[in-house]
Amino acid sequence: MANGSAYSPIKPHFLQPLFPGFHSHINIPIAFYSKHIKGTTNEGNVNEVVKLRSDAYDLTWEVKMDGRRLTQGWQKFATYHAFQVGDIVIFRHDGDLLFHVTPFGPSCCEIQYNNDDDDDGTSSNTDSEKYHHQHTREAGSSSDNHSCFVARVTESNLRKDALFLPVHFSRSNGFVNRECEIILLNEDEKPWTLFLKYYKTNGYVYIRHGWRSFCQANRKRANDVLTFKLVQTGRKPVLQLRASVYNRAFSSTSQDRFVTLTLKQYYLKSYKLCLPLTFVMANGIKNVRKVILVDRYGVERRTSLKPDDKYGRMRLGKEWIKFCEDNGVKAGESFRLELIKEEDTANHLLKFCYTVIYSL
Repeated sequence: MANGSAYSPIKPHFLQPLFPGFHSHINIPIAFYSKHIKGTTNEGNVNEVVKLRSDAYDLTWEVKMDGRRLTQGWQKFATYHAFQVGDIVIFRHDGDLLFHVTPFGPSCCEIQYNNDDDDDGTSSNTDSEKYHHQHTREAGSSSDNHSCFVARVTESNLRKDALFLPVHFSRSNGFVNRECEIILLNEDEKPWTLFLKYYKTNGYVYIRHGWRSFCQANRKRANDVLTFKLVQTGRKPVLQLRASVYNRAFSSTSQDRFVTLTLKQYYLKSYKLCLPLTFVMANGIKNVRKVILVDRYGVERRTSLKPDDKYGRMRLGKEWIKFCEDNGVKAGESFRLELIKEEDTANHLLKFCYTVIYSL
């Protein structure tokens, strides 16, 4: 997304953070709707449609608008663009119910994607394959940190035995115009040797000849989400698979597993952050004494969990301070956590979801 057009000072725009359940629909803020849309449409028309475009595709999506709510067609658009909870999406109104959409990750860096099913000179795509495009997306904490990326295992990249690398990741690490061996390390640092190849026809970089065997050996299947970190550059680069909570099984499925906390200045001064009683009781963690904090990049920190007072609140160990710093949470801001109970290990994880941004 290189044109930066989301920031036009002339064309109106609004932003929306993506909360759990966002795949079913998304709302246009009241103020924006009242000023720029209301009165320009037939509000009684149940078939009112908006058009969505992005820089990721040369396509236009038609999405049903029911009042302020975007519904039918939105899920397909969100899936194509691999949106995730915590992303922030900017909608620029170009007129006539046409919106240009630009997504940002939780770190507020613009998401860069390209399609791992693009033609790499080895095969052609059928229409059904094109419908199931999957993406890799860059996962850096800032615009100048491109050492990590997140990739989805797909039936297509397993069949082709090739994984596409994000454009900015490839450019930032000198992979463009290179062909060399590359090492993939699993979570136990066992190595697999693959081949890094640049295709001039489309300007994309892939790792080939071993991707399928790497996934099979590590029990990675289609739709699994993997995080890789570049741990060594040079003549033979090394990518390491990082531990991820994305594919772990958990027992709780209700909204009770989510909690929103506000980082008050007092908490920083007293080194004290507590989980509320309602959250503790709803999830049965009154007697739990250790939890794992998982930040937005998948980094884990073990910390203690102890009773704080007679009212049943539970206090987190001091590791929460560094956890908040790494997730960019500042005093006065609220953030959302998800409790994950691992069925196989009985571990309890508190995973950072996003900083809460309140919109109109």
